Amino acid sequence: MSSGRVPRGAAILACALMLVGCGGGGGGAAPPANVSISLPSNQVAVSASTIESTGPAVGLGFIVKNLPPGGQLFVEGNFTKNGLVSVGTDPASQSITFSFQSPMSLPPGVYNDTVNIKVCYDTACSSQVTGSPLLIHSQFTVTAGANIVPTLSSMNPGVAIVGDSAFTLTVNGTAFKPTSTIFWNGTALTTSYVNDTQVTAAVPASDLASAGSISVTATDQPTGGVNSNALTFTVFAVPFALNSISPSYVYAGAPEFVVTVTGIGFTASSMVEWNGFGRSTTFVSSTQLQAQIPASDITTAGSANINVRDPSYATVAGPLPLSIRSPAAQAVAFQINPGHSGSTTFANASLPSSSTWSVTLDGPPSYALIANANVFVTVSTSNGNSEVIALNESTGAVVWGPTTIQGPAAAAYDSGTLFVLSGLFPGFGPDDLVAFDAATGTVKWVTQLSTMLQYGFSSAPTALNGMVYTTSSGIGGDAYGVDESSGSILWTQSVANGDDSTPAVTADGVYLSFPCQTYDLAPGNGQVNWRDSVGCVGGGGGTTVVANGVVYSPNAAGSSYNGDTFDTQSGAQIGSYVADYPPAIGSTMGYFLQTGTLRGITLSSNAAAWSFTGDGTLVTSPILVDQWVFIGGSSGNLYALNASTGQQVWSKNLGAAIPTGAGWAAGIPLSGLSAGDGLLIVPAGNTLTAYTLSTNP
Repeated sequence: MSSGRVPRGAAILACALMLVGCGGGGGGAAPPANVSISLPSNQVAVSASTIESTGPAVGLGFIVKNLPPGGQLFVEGNFTKNGLVSVGTDPASQSITFSFQSPMSLPPGVYNDTVNIKVCYDTACSSQVTGSPLLIHSQFTVTAGANIVPTLSSMNPGVAIVGDSAFTLTVNGTAFKPTSTIFWNGTALTTSYVNDTQVTAAVPASDLASAGSISVTATDQPTGGVNSNALTFTVFAVPFALNSISPSYVYAGAPEFVVTVTGIGFTASSMVEWNGFGRSTTFVSSTQLQAQIPASDITTAGSANINVRDPSYATVAGPLPLSIRSPAAQAVAFQINPGHSGSTTFANASLPSSSTWSVTLDGPPSYALIANANVFVTVSTSNGNSEVIALNESTGAVVWGPTTIQGPAAAAYDSGTLFVLSGLFPGFGPDDLVAFDAATGTVKWVTQLSTMLQYGFSSAPTALNGMVYTTSSGIGGDAYGVDESSGSILWTQSVANGDDSTPAVTADGVYLSFPCQTYDLAPGNGQVNWRDSVGCVGGGGGTTVVANGVVYSPNAAGSSYNGDTFDTQSGAQIGSYVADYPPAIGSTMGYFLQTGTLRGITLSSNAAAWSFTGDGTLVTSPILVDQWVFIGGSSGNLYALNASTGQQVWSKNLGAAIPTGAGWAAGIPLSGLSAGDGLLIVPAGNTLTAYTLSTNP
């Protein structure tokens, strides 16, 4: 007999057999009639304690007589399966191996089996040798040894909601037996044995009638005994739900972004779904998740359903809709859009021979906002205050205003509301953010932002997706997130300095630049997503530009707008750039005014494709509209260039100096070219001039 592996911890294991060595015999082409087989015993008896973790195996050798040299025998057999789990035979070694069930899977008792072994001359076993078949009796005794207490590792689900229906709880662990029982706060549940590492238990609806934490344990007997370790099951008083998402809309063709979902009952296993498909999800808390949405999800306009799925629950939270809007042809912020990329696209555009209208205002106008069939500007008046005025897009006629704003001012637009920030410095008066109904000029709300510590407001506001953002300085600096509908300050975040950095805003980031500092803040709560700091300090700041998933940060801490580029999502530095003022960024090329020379830079190689100096007086930030780059000079000349080649294709003189762009440390008021709703709007002196580029933008 050859013995199989004896499991670790075996208390009693014996085989009541005396096995005899095997023999062989003479030769011949055909088996002689006197070949025979026999066993020294026909009984196998094994005893095992329940402390065993696996069933023992024993080997039994049989005797073959008179087998000639080169002769071959074949073995087959069948057996019952009370204590046995398998029987293996090997004619070459003349042995039979018996494997028994794990003692832990069987209650104490005696398990008898019969094994019928045939030894034959042929594979079909049509001719058996003398003494075949062999009838062997197996007796496997499981003794009542020391019990092993189960150990629990996990369960599914792990949470439920008050009032949920009855369900089946799956418990994973070790050392389960058919007699193992799951206990729910000490009360036995109806338990089903799956295997040594898993059992299931029926949890009735009555056990989910109230909120609380439930201790889940196991014993090896249905009437109780030594308890296992405990797992905690939570019954929530509130439902698993999705309450809101941010952003609620994005523009088709935008880069990847992070959607933040808020609700209740989230766990580390919760996953945000986009139209039913899971997206990479980060667990923030039981009330907040964040999910990465790739650019491929928002290539076309439409809408998507946002759900949250959690294996802990039978239901799915949601859905809430996220709108994918067609890229707006409006101008809603400094440098056209909330990212300040200075780029927009019109349909059926052409260069006009003359202006559509021109109006003279009470002072130099700011950059224009073009939306809601109106053109909005703030105007710097001679007494140090400002006016806000709305003009008809088609005619330039006054729609409402001028309305007086105390101190210098700047504006942003979103969803039918115009937001105007007054920026008195050093704060000898209220620094107010005022919301106007864009159609009528009616004041919706006024919020004072200044405090004893923060009193300098030199950055323009930027509005997107229900929030208005700006920065302040004083004792250090702060960034602000203000609710568009109510004017409530939803969050503030401490930042370096806080001067002169109009926030660049995307669906998932608020980007700010100060000396040697670049920030990415979460739009919903202002938390720092990432920050790049190279250690220097100083006053002032610059307006950040974001386009194509790249941040252009004027963080050089000097008199120029030069700076570094970063990945919007990770904050990894990509490279650097040189510019006098914020550039215009297209999909493949960027347009940078560098010491008075406009250069078209291929973004993939950072190489200049062309340069243009005009009459030597170029002073504005360029803007990109369709295939043209527009730029103005202090001489009053306005130029349109072929965006690919830099060739001049159009020019006009405005009759007064076009104001300088907003470079490093440029506080409000800000001025610049703008384009939206088919119009190109140009400030010069105290005039505002409109050119129609498209009647169907």
